[in-house]
Amino acid sequence: MEPIGIALALAEATGLTSKIGQWIGGDNGEEVANRVVDVAKKATGTKTPEDALDAVKRDPKALMAVEEKLIDNEHELKKLALKDRADARSMQVAALGQSDKFAKRFIYYFATVWSVFAFIYIGAITFIEIPDDSRRFADTILGFLLGTALACVFNFFFGSSQANEQRQEGEQLRATLKDLKGL
Repeated sequence: MEPIGIALALAEATGLTSKIGQWIGGDNGEEVANRVVDVAKKATGTKTPEDALDAVKRDPKALMAVEEKLIDNEHELKKLALKDRADARSMQVAALGQSDKFAKRFIYYFATVWSVFAFIYIGAITFIEIPDDSRRFADTILGFLLGTALACVFNFFFGSSQANEQRQEGEQLRATLKDLKGL
């Protein structure tokens, strides 16, 4: 079995499917999967990924050890998964260092054009009569603009609540592990 498959099986076994799946789904998925498998091998004391997965499936203590180690390594795994975003940020810093005003301001022009288009479309779809045959298309475009285009613009400039949600999830998992150890 390949590392990504084993890492996803480990994620499912430990209950960390959404978190690890999200990290593996990025550009550095293979690297993250290899790291997850390495953590599982160390925690279970096994030599192969398959043996680590087998140990997690049949031994509750091994399962808890892997889960705990994955949570302990969460920061490193997340950093590895988000490594590709650092390149985009450095590209923006380089663009700001240029003398070309258009290159410096492109991201702002781009965000402005999408925002203005979205607001005009929202206003038009709200106040203009739409033929029955076009309602589904209008709804789909509206959903895209609100759920993706505008959300990305706002998240880029103002940040998102993702870090706060992940911090709360981590605290809940640590509390659960602490409770389970006490049993």
